[in-house]
Amino acid sequence: MIRIKKDYLVGELLELIAHEQLSGREFPEMPGERIEAIAESILWEWNELGDPEADLRDVIKNNLEDNIRFA
Repeated sequence: MIRIKKDYLVGELLELIAHEQLSGREFPEMPGERIEAIAESILWEWNELGDPEADLRDVIKNNLEDNIRFA
């Protein structure tokens, strides 16, 4: 499994949020600390619990959705 870095995940999260906002979706306030916390959660899940069959993009999207839903 490929090891990933937090900076990469932060960039992917920001890109995903921007894409969704351009599509008309509204997001709650997402300060940098919250984005970094989501990235750390994804990083841990991917590197420690990682499923070799998983799609990183899906893991990122699911973690973002869970964070918004349960915040």
